[in-house]
Amino acid sequence: NIDEEHLKKLAAATDSDVYLSDSSPLDIPFWNLRTSATEEVRLRHISEGTPGSPCPKGLLKYNSEFSKIPVCTASRFYQKRKLKHLPEENLSAEQLLVAKKKVLDKACICHDLGGSALIKNSINPDATSCICCGPNIENFSKIATLEEMVDHIYGRLSLLTNKDRAHMFVKEAMIYVEYLRKEVEKYSMDLSVQKEKYLLEFKENLLNGLMYYSHLAEQYFEEKRVLFLEELENLHKEIECITLVPATVENNR
Repeated sequence: NIDEEHLKKLAAATDSDVYLSDSSPLDIPFWNLRTSATEEVRLRHISEGTPGSPCPKGLLKYNSEFSKIPVCTASRFYQKRKLKHLPEENLSAEQLLVAKKKVLDKACICHDLGGSALIKNSINPDATSCICCGPNIENFSKIATLEEMVDHIYGRLSLLTNKDRAHMFVKEAMIYVEYLRKEVEKYSMDLSVQKEKYLLEFKENLLNGLMYYSHLAEQYFEEKRVLFLEELENLHKEIECITLVPATVENNR
């Protein structure tokens, strides 16, 4: 149930086209395709000075910051008022930029996630498509049949375009490292909902996970073991360099 235009966009997607975004109004990390129609419309509304969605379905209404009746944080009603209110929240210039971006990142996913199906089945040819695909899409570029996909899963053929893709354990760890880095950056500006204890435990769990992976490699891996261990070591160094700096200290520098 993906329309033809977005099938082509998925086939052409690279690592930079797929990212873990703040698009979800529920503040849940959401995989997003940068070239999707939803992203194009969201950015156009921002450039035209009318950010936010008309909120046609309203399935994610929960915020009552500016109204008695809950509204969606991706809605035009909410974003207009929140952007106007932000300068009154005593934020630094750096904090204000991050806070504005967080407001504008929200997209109308409850409606647009079904957009492709509406287009493909000729229900609404003018619908807007939101595409939630994981980072593994970069390793595939062929529009395949169901039979071919099943053959790929069972090893009868390979649909991989990128034969040198990162090991799934490494790729998974990279995603967690990026998440930690972003949360620590927000923590340093006093904009993270996470506490210091959570972030320190998250970091420690990541390091322990990499150590576990290295033990697995020594026991079971033969092919590309050296490369796998090198990638783990590089990730270990990245994590060690991520340090928590409280907002009060950072702002006094």
